[in-house]
Amino acid sequence: MRALARLRGQAGPADRRSPPDLADSTLLDVDPEPQMSLGAVEVDIRNDIAYKTVELPGGESCELKYDIVRPATDERLPLVVYLPGGAFLRCNKVMAFELRRHVAKSGFVVAGVEYRITPDGATYHDTIHDVRAALAHLRLHADEFGIDPSAVAVWGESAGGQVAALTGATNGLAEFAEGSDPSPLGQVQAVIDGFGSSELSAIADDFEEEAQLHYRHKPTHFSAYLGKPGALLPDIPDAVRAADPATYATASAPPFLLLHGSADVMVSPSQTQYVHQALLAAGADTRYVLNGANHGDVAFLGLVGSGLPWSSATTMGIITEFLHRHLDHTDIAE
Repeated sequence: MRALARLRGQAGPADRRSPPDLADSTLLDVDPEPQMSLGAVEVDIRNDIAYKTVELPGGESCELKYDIVRPATDERLPLVVYLPGGAFLRCNKVMAFELRRHVAKSGFVVAGVEYRITPDGATYHDTIHDVRAALAHLRLHADEFGIDPSAVAVWGESAGGQVAALTGATNGLAEFAEGSDPSPLGQVQAVIDGFGSSELSAIADDFEEEAQLHYRHKPTHFSAYLGKPGALLPDIPDAVRAADPATYATASAPPFLLLHGSADVMVSPSQTQYVHQALLAAGADTRYVLNGANHGDVAFLGLVGSGLPWSSATTMGIITEFLHRHLDHTDIAE
């Protein structure tokens, strides 16, 4: 996604073509202060727990791992699986540690999970299979980690938001199940999609024309993620549709919370709206647009403080309230 920022020159709200459509969503004016805090709640941390060995191009293999943070209690708690972003080019499970710790402190076991990406030769099917394997591994070790295996959510940001949404929307589908077995061990009860993509061929539709042309007329790594390396996105509509969480929206989908910044310079806000509208047609879900917020913390673009709306008490309160409401657990900080 950095290529988009470079292409657009000076990344910022002035480069947007049009404001996001808010007809079916809630616009939030988020004050960055106060920031999230749960005071002195102590946590336990366990890192580098291997859940799966995968084969990589060239015959090599590697272990996929997750990190766990949870309140320092003996209570069995709901599980939240956090899926990091990275444009399907990177996946670092240590990302968003402060956000993950905050959610854990509010009464959850939070696992930061790594999954395969396009440099590993992976497609979206491989990615979802990895997430299902991690979910199954965590449930099978529920006693060890103090997990309530009946209450599990996935939460992702950016590329991780797309992976979370696709995981939730494909609950029970054999083609997206690890080993083609749609076991309940790999399914989820709630989904949080933070500024994730959906219809990849339209990922720049809210941006200036130059950015749109880039994605229409130049090959991108997204084609490899779709299993069509080297192809132009407009030429592979069936592959784009097959990886779009909106394609699988049904009334049986778990509850979704979708979040996007109105000033996102990397993923068009309409991307989460596509998923939102599909879910509304099938049942119901909730979508918030943070007024003036960007693509999470994009300080690497020189936008210092861009992460503050996302780590605010308001935004994190929405996230933890959603998790408590749908995973049926009482906040230990109350």
